[in-house]
Amino acid sequence: MSLHLSESLEDYLEAIAELIAVEGHAHTKGIAEKLQVKMPSVTAALRQLDKMGCIKYNTHYPVQLTEVGKELAEQVMRRHHILKKFFGEILGLPPEKASETACRLEHAVDEETIERFILFSAAIENRSDARSLQVYLTEAMTALNEEENFQKVCVLSEMRPGESGVLERIGRNISDQAKLEIKLGDSFTFQGMSLDKTDCRIFLAGKALNIPLSTAENLWVRRTETAHK
Repeated sequence: MSLHLSESLEDYLEAIAELIAVEGHAHTKGIAEKLQVKMPSVTAALRQLDKMGCIKYNTHYPVQLTEVGKELAEQVMRRHHILKKFFGEILGLPPEKASETACRLEHAVDEETIERFILFSAAIENRSDARSLQVYLTEAMTALNEEENFQKVCVLSEMRPGESGVLERIGRNISDQAKLEIKLGDSFTFQGMSLDKTDCRIFLAGKALNIPLSTAENLWVRRTETAHK
């Protein structure tokens, strides 16, 4: 499709297609109400779309989409659906917020970008090797929704050398909590990552401990003292 529309005209096509799908027709008044714009603005936009071959517009009849208009409207609605699903089901935004965000971005992304959203979402949702990531994201989103100051909450592996913290929660990805040398409520200081990036080193109760990175990535802590820059 070589025809390029402005964001506003894409919104009109989307609104027309949705009205036809739900009500069986799309009148100028209904379009104005749906988009919350004044009638003169609707008339101007419809005339422009008519000239571009996207719709058939006659003031005495409902607006009709041409084949070109249908294809363009379907592309916009598809982008909206995919983005809304991503923001709602992957990023955990409330439905209204997910839809609002999708509306703002659906005009800015091209089909190549959309295909990458689909690929990423499908991998997170369906691959067995993504289960631990799903668990982590669920816990992270829960903390984000519940904490007033989310910046103070992180997994141990995200801390910076010199920061102090308290272990608040053990992630569900850790199957055997009995083997942990750190317990809920323990206060510690993060010393840094090992050179080979496989362990996190902390100072706890007067001694240094090495915690495997795979474990540290699932220990939720609250920062109590930020490292000096």
